[in-house]
Amino acid sequence: MNPRALLLPGPAALLALFFGVRLGLSPLKHYDLFFHLAGGRYVLEHGFSRVDPFSVTGTAGWVPHEWGFGVLSALLLKGLGAAGPALLTGALVAANVLLLWAALGRAVPRRGLVALGVLGLILVVQSPTWSQERPFHLGHLLFTLAVLGTQAWRAGNERVLWFAPLLGVAWANLHGSWLLGPALLGATAVAHALEAPEQRPRAVRALIASLAMVLVAALSPSGPGIWLYPLRHSVLPSTQNINEWVPLDLAVGWSWAYLALVGAALFCVGQAPVRRLAVLLPALGLGLAAFKVQRHAPFAAVLVALALLEHAAPGRGLAWPELLRRPARALDEAFARWSASAHGALWPALALVLLAGVSWQRPVPVEQGLLRSRFPLACFEALRKLPPGKVLNRFTLGGAISYFAGTDYKVFIDSRNDPFPQPIHDDYTRILWSEPGWEESLARYDPDYLLWDQENPGNLLLDQLRLRGGWREEARDGPYVLWVRHAPASR
Repeated sequence: MNPRALLLPGPAALLALFFGVRLGLSPLKHYDLFFHLAGGRYVLEHGFSRVDPFSVTGTAGWVPHEWGFGVLSALLLKGLGAAGPALLTGALVAANVLLLWAALGRAVPRRGLVALGVLGLILVVQSPTWSQERPFHLGHLLFTLAVLGTQAWRAGNERVLWFAPLLGVAWANLHGSWLLGPALLGATAVAHALEAPEQRPRAVRALIASLAMVLVAALSPSGPGIWLYPLRHSVLPSTQNINEWVPLDLAVGWSWAYLALVGAALFCVGQAPVRRLAVLLPALGLGLAAFKVQRHAPFAAVLVALALLEHAAPGRGLAWPELLRRPARALDEAFARWSASAHGALWPALALVLLAGVSWQRPVPVEQGLLRSRFPLACFEALRKLPPGKVLNRFTLGGAISYFAGTDYKVFIDSRNDPFPQPIHDDYTRILWSEPGWEESLARYDPDYLLWDQENPGNLLLDQLRLRGGWREEARDGPYVLWVRHAPASR
């Protein structure tokens, strides 16, 4: 490769540079990050535990299936301060952009304006997760690696199958989307066998590799239980109330980008003289699943985009209107030449390394590096000075309480969701909305402290407790208050 091409930034390198630096410099803002940090710190200090160390209500057991992200974030926090998790997010998004561009390059002979537009639509679908310091980014990146491996296998590379189990075991310990890897490879192998019966032995070897990806997932704290965990989690009633697990929501803008990809792909597949089942079958399966559960859309968008490009390249589906054909062709040619002659992935890498070096020299404490308006730090600090006890808390704050106050302060609930049996979720709803039976739900938990917000509907519980008495305010921070019980709860 021409050394000049390594220095000249291509379109994907510029996007990776922009998003990587912007996210790397962002304050920490997502509530879920803090239960991952609390979990990672606990694993580093105590090892794994099937008993939930953060609550007394999590009787379904702690399933640290994304422990790798928590440990990595906790270690980065120690070395780089608050910038650690932010830089991790920026690096994962930047790497995913570069790998997506490489995957698109394998699907189409030349990466012109159409490829750029397709990449843009994928990024729009994935962009809502960018502001969230969550293991979702690892899931996106590992899925793109699985796509690249599957493309290499389709092109005749058999050695890539040896890496499938390694990818599978890493994925199973980093993000809950691990099952998509073997599903992608297995569906591609089945479709390839149908397309080319003479290559069925190759397809059988790929199916064995996909089965190995499933089996090695048991090399995790959950053991063989991880094989059924995605199914059990997806059918929990409490899961159905989580935004990312609901059907595709047309009220949010990114869903229209996904629909645009699906529509363009259907048009191109319909116009193509030859249809490639090996790319269509996985795209169809995951593409339809995304309509039922919008959490799958960021992954499905990649497969739908590849199906679009592989069928648009030889077809006539994306011809420009006559008036715009000549200038569009010239612009497309210029962009394709730029894409082919420039790489420049070095620049986002150098920028992130530079930011990491600055943070290493001058780490910022996590309390100073988060979005202050979201976290009642004064309440957390006041809670730490009180004797250990049980905290009745808002759902989103559970992880932050476990991180900032510690495991001596047992939360009622947090956004891990699955450790808490359905009766706990029902009790939380009753308490939150002061529904009939809320007093009994409160008495069952018998909290020592209350960390709650004063905004509707939080004010409902606060008003009820003021009337009953037995509580005093210990601290206040923005819309949040910390109350301490100084009299036995009414039975």
